[in-house]
Amino acid sequence: MRIKSSTSFPHPILCQDTGDYGSKVFQINLEMQEDPESGHAVLEGSMMLDDQSIQELLESGHALSGLMITCLDTYLDRFQPCALGNVHIDLSGGIVRGPIYIRGTVVASKNDSPLNSKWIDSEFPRQARVVHSGDLLALTDELRFEAGLDKLAPLESIFHLKLHEDVPEGVFKVDLESESIDILVAPKLHSFLSLLREQEMKETLLSALFLPAVMAVLDAMREDDAHTDKRWHSVMTARCGAEGIDLRHDDIVDASQKLLDSPLGSLKRIFEKVST
Repeated sequence: MRIKSSTSFPHPILCQDTGDYGSKVFQINLEMQEDPESGHAVLEGSMMLDDQSIQELLESGHALSGLMITCLDTYLDRFQPCALGNVHIDLSGGIVRGPIYIRGTVVASKNDSPLNSKWIDSEFPRQARVVHSGDLLALTDELRFEAGLDKLAPLESIFHLKLHEDVPEGVFKVDLESESIDILVAPKLHSFLSLLREQEMKETLLSALFLPAVMAVLDAMREDDAHTDKRWHSVMTARCGAEGIDLRHDDIVDASQKLLDSPLGSLKRIFEKVST
């Protein structure tokens, strides 16, 4: 189960978004170690909390800490009990693929457990400082990881240059209706680009052709979900996830350049080499 940052609670929550515990902190630092070929995937890192009163609830058995792990592509929706300190969770065997969302939580495990922290905001009345089994007590920020082979696929594998008689010479169009992203060009331009792709100057295409094409693709992905069943969509989504790109909010120009590894830098290096 994923919890929105905007969710409100009738009792104090130790969470960066609420400020209910002042400057107290609950956080996770995790990395995913993965071998996509074998399906091996392990989460490793740490989980820490610096409020003494919640730590005492954990030690006395009145609360339980763990990770909420959600992977929509494999229908995984799990609360994984996990003590504070070092974290090691095995997610191997194909149980995760695509985007994975992880959030640290502390949950009350007994009824009528008091919240006695001196850091709780004074606006909370006495009756709001008693929680019951199943109530959330603390939440970390949500982390996002990407699992599987798609994030490793080169962008060239999903872009195809195709000849199209109806496209005017000197321009190109992007067709997203196939499993690949088809770049449509007129016959003469197709011949020229096919020849250029075999030459040392082929990286000029990153800026002249692929940069605007990737921008068009990201814009289409942002606008609607009409192509989520396409192979290219899965790869682009995975690559964006691996690069930490938020498709809904990040600048498309910046995101496209990140995906293509700063194409203008490649263009500059080509001309510096040619001119020497």
